[in-house]
Amino acid sequence: MLLGMVVGLLWSCGGTKSAESIALKNRQYEELKILVATKSFVFNAETAYPMQTYAVMQVNNALLRNTGNSAGRISLTGNGDYVKIKGDTVQASLAYFGEVRIVTSIDPRDAGINFDGKPYSYEVTANEKKQTITVAFDVKENTEQFSVIMQLYPNKRITVFINSVNRASIRYDGKLKELDETEATSRQGNQ
Repeated sequence: MLLGMVVGLLWSCGGTKSAESIALKNRQYEELKILVATKSFVFNAETAYPMQTYAVMQVNNALLRNTGNSAGRISLTGNGDYVKIKGDTVQASLAYFGEVRIVTSIDPRDAGINFDGKPYSYEVTANEKKQTITVAFDVKENTEQFSVIMQLYPNKRITVFINSVNRASIRYDGKLKELDETEATSRQGNQ
């Protein structure tokens, strides 16, 4: 009988912890929905995952030897790579690793994914069951068009997929942060 009481006590404590974690996740999801609705947030990229052919992967693995990176996973920590959504404007400055199919610029400093402007399509979709939010938009910069899909999670992690006709697709992982006025001003001053 004593063993039954101990097991029952442990079982009820486990249920309480589970209920607390569910409540925390629900609260984080509601906060995420509010943040996305403000259209004032920034994605800070930490890792890039290029989609490459086998031949390019072999070359990149040789070039990245002894750096802690591989052709399939490249750390961006400390680089300042971002995608920012501020009102009706989207901005990005992301390092690009992968195959360029159509060269649109002869400037070697313009090899990354860079855009700054108003997207011509912008859609937010919430998945209540999975508690995720998808932000998808299309934007054009000079002669290149980018299709961006951002998958946002309650723990403020984001996965970003970027597709372009001119380049192979690439995925980035990182963190979501609310865009405060100080940061918005400093980023505009740096560009």
